[in-house]
Amino acid sequence: MSSFDATNKRLKNIRSRIPAFPEDLMRLMRMTYHVQKRMKDLSNAALRKYDLVDASYMVLAVLYGSDNETSTASTLGEACMEKPANLTRVCNDLESQGLVVRGNRPGDRRCVMISLTDAGRALIEQVMPEVWQRTTRAYDGFSAEDIRLLENLFLRQLENLDNT
Repeated sequence: MSSFDATNKRLKNIRSRIPAFPEDLMRLMRMTYHVQKRMKDLSNAALRKYDLVDASYMVLAVLYGSDNETSTASTLGEACMEKPANLTRVCNDLESQGLVVRGNRPGDRRCVMISLTDAGRALIEQVMPEVWQRTTRAYDGFSAEDIRLLENLFLRQLENLDNT
């Protein structure tokens, strides 16, 4: 029995009660949620021993991938998909651990800049391989063509959502 069977049964029940219910599309949406949740759980399992959670890992990873390992708070929030209040909390935690520093953009005191410290860089370089070793298992058995197709399908979904 699949861990998704109970969800699938509920979707079928809804369809029987509401014939216009888009069961196939809602099944895809629920599957997407389940995959994302499991990936986050795997990621958090690897991060626990470093006293990190998914949100703090994402901040460190986004900064690591940014030019000069620095970002404005607003750009960082968008890239991490975090609301400003949660980003502030996460950055407070990371700053207290010495992993990031905050400052202002030269000439614009209103713009908060967040940068990785040497300790933050060292940590993300240590943690990242552990996270990807756990999470990329989701693609075991996928061919390069499968991955390209899936990437293109996800891009189409994102474009559809961006246009709403």
